[in-house]
Amino acid sequence: MSPESLASPPEYRRYHRFLSGLVLTFVSIGSAYLLVSVGVTIYRRRNAVPLGALVGASAADLESCAEELTDVEQALERHLDNFDHLVAHYDADEAQRWDEDRAFWNGQWKAAGRRCRYGDPRPGPLSKQWEQLAVIHGELRETEQSFNKELIRFGQTEAPRLDRLRERLATVGRQIGSSAAGMHDSGDTQP
Repeated sequence: MSPESLASPPEYRRYHRFLSGLVLTFVSIGSAYLLVSVGVTIYRRRNAVPLGALVGASAADLESCAEELTDVEQALERHLDNFDHLVAHYDADEAQRWDEDRAFWNGQWKAAGRRCRYGDPRPGPLSKQWEQLAVIHGELRETEQSFNKELIRFGQTEAPRLDRLRERLATVGRQIGSSAAGMHDSGDTQP
């Protein structure tokens, strides 16, 4: 077959050119949208924005801040529940996800602190409750930091040891498997 017979007829060339341009435009716009979407998601995860305006010292504000602090505490629990995935086996992707979750939680914690102004003194009948929320807010951060410190310690000292134990166990398992196979191949049977 000659190349001329494979070429499209002249009446279809404009159609092919138009279709190619349309596909290229669609792919370009879709790619740009995807990149912007990923960038915005990463930015939002790292820079949590306070959900409401700054609060005063009323009972409704106290309740709102207590609810927000409860949300932050539950988010910390979910984040720390993922800790065992890193302890069981070190995986760079899992560590990256855990660090992103940590940054997101840290943003939530900071946003709650800015919105509820736990560092400001609150005179009045609810001052004790505001102080208690401020202490809880600080202790949440201390808890997260101690978990993070332990994770780093584990990654530096215990994870390599655990990996060596896994490798030794796999080696012994292979040796047992090959010696058992050798015993079966030789025809030895034991009651």
